[in-house]
This record gives sequence, C-alpha cells and structure tokens, in this order.
Amino acid sequence: MKAAKLNLPVIEKGATWRHSLIWNDSNGQPINLTDCTAKMQVRETVESASFLLELSTENNRITITPSIGKMDFYIAAADTDALIGAGGLYDLEIYFLNSDTVRLCYGVVMFSEQITR
Repeated sequence: MKAAKLNLPVIEKGATWRHSLIWNDSNGQPINLTDCTAKMQVRETVESASFLLELSTENNRITITPSIGKMDFYIAAADTDALIGAGGLYDLEIYFLNSDTVRLCYGVVMFSEQITR
C-alpha cells in the first residue's frame, strides 16, 4: 500500500489540537486496528536528527478505536505552546501485532503563532 499524501490542519500554538482519521479499505470498509499501535513524528526536514513533535499510542496522543479504523490525535494546549518553529513534515506509521508496519500517510503540518499570552 502506498502512503497517502495528507496535509494536516494547522496546529495553533497555545491551543488544544484535536484531529481524527478513519482508515478504510478500497471498498470503504474500516480497517480493523485491533492490537495496533501508532506513531507520528513532525520534523523540520526529512534529514532532521530530532523531531519537533511526537504523537503515539504510547504517549497517549493517539487513541485508536479498532473496530472502525479510527485514530484520534490530541495535543494539550501546554504542549502546543512549547512548539518551536513554523511546522514541518510528518508521517504516520501503524504497527500491527504480526510485526507489519504500514506508513499510512505523510505531508506537511504548520504551526500558527499564539498572539494572546
């Protein structure tokens, strides 16, 4: 499966950020994500050694609803407030119990500066 290019909604610094994705097969049926984990990293460039932001099932910034193929993303306002830069590139990987890894999507995510402090 080829990863889909998907630019994410702007992450506003100092505000709670939530976003959801549902993964369906070519027939529109949800992919079963039972026992799956997920991780997404944002880096300034592909070559950047460190990431600007990480969301994962391990750090509770990604929650999976397995039966409907849904992934909910969450970043607390205090965490978006600490973001540096204007954004970067990301990809989202899904890890299956049988050791398969799927790079589901990739793209750009921008950070919007907070004015009110």
